[in-house]
Amino acid sequence: MSSLKSEPAGHLHSMGEFFALARAMEADAVRHYTETANALRKQNSLPLAYIFDLLAKFERDHVDRVAEWAADHKGTAVATESPWPIPESFDVSPEEIAQSSLMTPYRAFAIAVRYEERSFMFWTYVAAHADGEVRQAAERMAREQLEHVSLLRQERRLSFHSNRRAAKAEVATLGTLAATERRLALLIEDRDNRTTNGSALQHFVAVSRDAATKLEALESITQQKLSIVGLPSDRNEDIVALSEYLADAYLHLAESSRHERVLIAAQELATGAIDRLAAMKSMKVA
Repeated sequence: MSSLKSEPAGHLHSMGEFFALARAMEADAVRHYTETANALRKQNSLPLAYIFDLLAKFERDHVDRVAEWAADHKGTAVATESPWPIPESFDVSPEEIAQSSLMTPYRAFAIAVRYEERSFMFWTYVAAHADGEVRQAAERMAREQLEHVSLLRQERRLSFHSNRRAAKAEVATLGTLAATERRLALLIEDRDNRTTNGSALQHFVAVSRDAATKLEALESITQQKLSIVGLPSDRNEDIVALSEYLADAYLHLAESSRHERVLIAAQELATGAIDRLAAMKSMKVA
């Protein structure tokens, strides 16, 4: 299950604070999915935009249920703003999703699953640091998020099998991912020799080689495999596409692995790969 990107910034002391926080978190998910759908429509990616419209409606319905819950809770004054800033729960921005050359329905639902998993862990944490009615309310929110995880995992599974029929899937091992990291390191190094972004790019050469070393060490203790959609043959030398492929592979590995050491390493590698992808896009490295 996806870990929290950061712990909650405080503790809840009243139902009014609880309802304000719950409303703010659900509204933020609506905003994220709506902005993503709009960005995809601008790219003329209408099937994907439709999926994010559905995800926005899914969250909007939850906003309405929280509002009804608050209305039924007689005598509770709900604050207009969250008691503290809500945590960042999405790995990528709407703009990054819309610009992705590898976005598929499976990846769209995978993003939603990771969000719901983090929401579940968030409310579990809140419940553990609350008392009485507030704790019970946070536990109820955690259960609802877990139900959402189950529903979205089913959609993700259906999309995965549909995607495998429509596109060429490949079985990747830790060794093949390590080889991809080493190829990416060489491509970035070559790019470094032809650019003024030298020092920044050298950092990511080291990141890729360190990742390859970690993956090769892990392969010596486990023969972990994962089924993922491969890169199109014309994108094998594309730094941004390779960076995106590896970020997605590590997120998928973190979701599917039952080996604790691989799980921890995959989460760490995913964090580094997402940072690297953002940097490569911002530097417009091709």
